[in-house]
Amino acid sequence: MADHELALGAKEVQETILMLNLSVAQIELSISDGDNSVNTLIDSFAFMSQHISQIQSTSQHIADMANDESDGGINEQQSLLMNEASELSQKMQQAVIAFQFYDKLSQRLEHVSRGLSSLAEIVSHEMHVQDEAQWEKFKITVRKGTTMREEEELFELIFDQKMPVDKAIAEMKERMRQRMNEKEEAEDEIDFF
Repeated sequence: MADHELALGAKEVQETILMLNLSVAQIELSISDGDNSVNTLIDSFAFMSQHISQIQSTSQHIADMANDESDGGINEQQSLLMNEASELSQKMQQAVIAFQFYDKLSQRLEHVSRGLSSLAEIVSHEMHVQDEAQWEKFKITVRKGTTMREEEELFELIFDQKMPVDKAIAEMKERMRQRMNEKEEAEDEIDFF
């Protein structure tokens, strides 16, 4: 095939640009959907606030009962206090995880959106489509935009190692699953006071 046969026709360029713009729009909508994680955070912190109030009330009740030794309900109140504190701790962990997820999701989607917009810009100019230097500049820009370890590793698998996308995704999922397990094991070893 001659090089001119590889060039996209006007219709193909327009369709490619439309698909890229659709992808950008979908990403932007996904970011909006990610706001559900923020709503989870708000709900979690409201829940925690209610439990903190209950813990404070119970603590005061225990203190009052300690002053009046004739009341035998100290153990019951202490158990209630421990349950409230345990539920509060679990909700706080959920809130932190939701926030971390949303933060990473937003960053990734923002990077993909920028990359797709840059790609649409290249494809929209016939001269840029055929210019090897433009493509190299584009790849360098995308690579510089990777700020997370997983993004850099995915870039390396696909661009440097020429791994098929489906295999690269499977590889990254496995790496991320292993890292999550390692993180959970490390957190289990931490004692909270």
